[in-house]
Amino acid sequence: MLGQEITDEDTDIDALRSRVGMVFQQFNLFNHMTVLENCTVAQRKVLGRSKAEAEAVALKNLAHVGLADRGSALPNQLSGGQQQRVAIARALSMNPDIMLFDEPTSALDPELVGEVLKVMRDLAEEGMTMMVVTHEMAFARDVADRVLFMDGGVIVEEGPAHQVISAPTQERTQQFLERVLNPTHTE
Repeated sequence: MLGQEITDEDTDIDALRSRVGMVFQQFNLFNHMTVLENCTVAQRKVLGRSKAEAEAVALKNLAHVGLADRGSALPNQLSGGQQQRVAIARALSMNPDIMLFDEPTSALDPELVGEVLKVMRDLAEEGMTMMVVTHEMAFARDVADRVLFMDGGVIVEEGPAHQVISAPTQERTQQFLERVLNPTHTE
């Protein structure tokens, strides 16, 4: 990762972890903290930033995800899409080199999915390296450079996004895409 062999026993895995942002399926926000506090606590405790510096970084990232005006809100006062965007802003506030997304839209109502995907699309256009686990095939086809289709923890097919999604060569990939892209299709 980032030019380092992560399985080498001499690799400082904690240092590498500090360069990775993570956005989970279930937003994992602290419900007793405001949006701004959620976005500053790790900066202050892990990166040692002052309160003022952490808040400036958090506010910049909240603006980036379209939530500059929600800093004083509690998570339960936000929609699921807003909560997920706060989670993205929180991860961005740690200045990661790479972002990992674990099914970031799966816990959202269908009408809220678009707002999260737009933020992720913007990040991709800005050059953020992202690894995304998703069933959003149109998003993956349009945004990803490479797609890996996995089944049972094994890579079944990999290649350029458009190729794997539009013209898969492996039968298992074809079956999956047929079911996902044509959900009313029955065998």
